[in-house]
Amino acid sequence: MRGVKVTRDQIVDRAYELLAEAGLSSLSMRRVALDLGVQPGALYYHVASKQELLAVVAARILKGLPDVAKDPREAAGDFRSALLRVRDGAEVVSFVQAYRPDLLVPTHALRRLFAAKFDGRHAEWAARTVVHYVLGFVAEEQNHAELVRAGIVEEDPARSGDSDEAFGFGIDAILSGLSG
Repeated sequence: MRGVKVTRDQIVDRAYELLAEAGLSSLSMRRVALDLGVQPGALYYHVASKQELLAVVAARILKGLPDVAKDPREAAGDFRSALLRVRDGAEVVSFVQAYRPDLLVPTHALRRLFAAKFDGRHAEWAARTVVHYVLGFVAEEQNHAELVRAGIVEEDPARSGDSDEAFGFGIDAILSGLSG
């Protein structure tokens, strides 16, 4: 393993791939290093900790989301779609929401949308309310998918068929409450 050089991009790419392939439980600094053919210590030159690595992976999950959104419902839907593209995406982004909320584009975009209606603190709280709803909804969707994949529960066609409608109902209820 000596002499092998690794870049930050390679580390982040492999971490993202591991997450997408096998979920958060498979993502460790040791596993990323092993897959890249380096000692775990080599990773810390590029990322200070697993928490920092998760923050960068969360940014990758959310890459492409607009920093400025047209309306909160569309922003919430785009956020949900980004999370659903990656296994355990909601869990990773939820962690980063607690660890480094300043990094997350959806919160910034929603805060700007709500700033026209609410003062600074209330705009922040409205944005966080929507972000927490999306994270919770997608976490439940992804956890259910994991349980199905593991054979613990059976797929419920009725449940999966109305997910989009259920999500829309919930976000509309939240936005209606914020409008009142």
